Amino acid sequence: MKIATFLYASLLSASFIFASSNTDSLSSGKTTSWSVKQCQEKLDLLNKEIPAEALDAKITLAEVQAKASQMLEQEKKKPEAISVVSFQKNCSLYVELIQVQAKTQVLRKSLQSLWQKRMAVMQTAMATKDSIEFFYKNKTSVFASALEEEKERLALTSEELRQRAKAREDSLRKAAKEREAALQKALDEERQKAEARQQEAKNKLNDLQSKLIQVTQDARGIILSMSDILFDVNKASLKGDLKTSLAKVAGILSVYQELNVSVEGHTDNTGSEEHNLKLSEQRAQNVLDFLVAQGIEASRLTSKGYGMTLPIADNKTKEGRQKNRRVDLVIKDKAL
Repeated sequence: MKIATFLYASLLSASFIFASSNTDSLSSGKTTSWSVKQCQEKLDLLNKEIPAEALDAKITLAEVQAKASQMLEQEKKKPEAISVVSFQKNCSLYVELIQVQAKTQVLRKSLQSLWQKRMAVMQTAMATKDSIEFFYKNKTSVFASALEEEKERLALTSEELRQRAKAREDSLRKAAKEREAALQKALDEERQKAEARQQEAKNKLNDLQSKLIQVTQDARGIILSMSDILFDVNKASLKGDLKTSLAKVAGILSVYQELNVSVEGHTDNTGSEEHNLKLSEQRAQNVLDFLVAQGIEASRLTSKGYGMTLPIADNKTKEGRQKNRRVDLVIKDKAL
């Protein structure tokens, strides 16, 4: 009877320690936002700490590590992406989930050990019972009843612990999924708004369409391609017509603050590679400087010269070379 009571007390103690250690971490309802690199470090640490037999935790850890590797590449390209932010905010939930799964496995092993000890106790008890039965037949029923009560108590305690662990695991998974769904919905809504803004801007920019300025759109964004006729011959200075058009572009950009612009200079293959690269860089920079002078924040603008490396037509013909000598404004909503 004393041994059974000791087992019961041990199980209750294990249940209390397991429940309190996890309830404290979840009671605040707050999550910690880590960078993807910090998350990977946490996961690597967990990988060393988690017992090899904690299969569920190992599987979840492998899934989250794979996702962390994917998010790390995306974070390098676009750290403000919603999917990256979502993963950063959810990383602490994933870590807690893995810890709960690992602790659950440890608890299961503890319960298994206790059960084995209980079986040993039962065997001893049965042997004792047989011995006692010979001398005290009238006390057999009382002893058996006590053993049954202890058996029921142990079974009930084990089931309660398993149910609590399962409920805690389900809660963490649900919270992570709900957060990801909410962030994905916000991302989709923001993308729709960005696409609408960009389309409105394109409709306004279409008014600049002429023989010297072509307005197109591709995966990179809205492209304003300006002929080199709008520059002084073999120089980077802007002519009046180009300044007028750029002033109109600046007016549109001032309305649509979410639009960023990449200014790209291009030349044909006439002349040396070094000269063409320098000329394309100067023209792109002068266009950027003019937009800044018109009140557009420099942080929204970038410029780069490509020289003769990115032709859009055949340099073997006069018309092709004319098309290749250009400055492109690549305009795209920052949310896209």
